Amino acid sequence: MHDCETTLPRDARPEAVIAGTLCLMSCYVQHPVPLYADRVAANLAQMAQTAALSPELRTICRRLAERWDAIRADARGRAATGATSVDPRAFH
Repeated sequence: MHDCETTLPRDARPEAVIAGTLCLMSCYVQHPVPLYADRVAANLAQMAQTAALSPELRTICRRLAERWDAIRADARGRAATGATSVDPRAFH
């Protein structure tokens, strides 16, 4: 199990969720498996709903969550076919 595989609780401090999400993004770049993409998308969606974050950051998180929904669909498709290639798209 990689360090990034821990699930963040719903009541985690925003900083902890942000840090965990950044770690998961790094893990996904190294190991583009659906598990990491699923957790990144879920964390971003959670942050988009977190009142403690600024409206601007929530908007960015919402947009990134939408993008990571597509990334995780691609990761699942690659996993289903046994492909192991890294996702060539930029993540910013």
